[in-house]
Amino acid sequence: MFADQAYRGLEETLDRELTWELQVVESDGENSGFSVGRKRWIVERTYGWFGGWRRLDREYERRTDSSETMVRFAMLRIALNRLA
Repeated sequence: MFADQAYRGLEETLDRELTWELQVVESDGENSGFSVGRKRWIVERTYGWFGGWRRLDREYERRTDSSETMVRFAMLRIALNRLA
């Protein structure tokens, strides 16, 4: 799992409690303001792709498994469109 520098203190807790490995992404140091990191861009881009899907725009589903299925279906359609 990747995280910003704000989550540096959480790194040991996740490793100890859940045995998850957290990688804190360092900034490149060039920009003093906000800059989108390489790993963060992947996540933000994926959420942007969901913007065209009405059922993923808001939480319409009552059950989490239905919502998860809609995310999987949307990613399948996106992948198939990229292959075509």
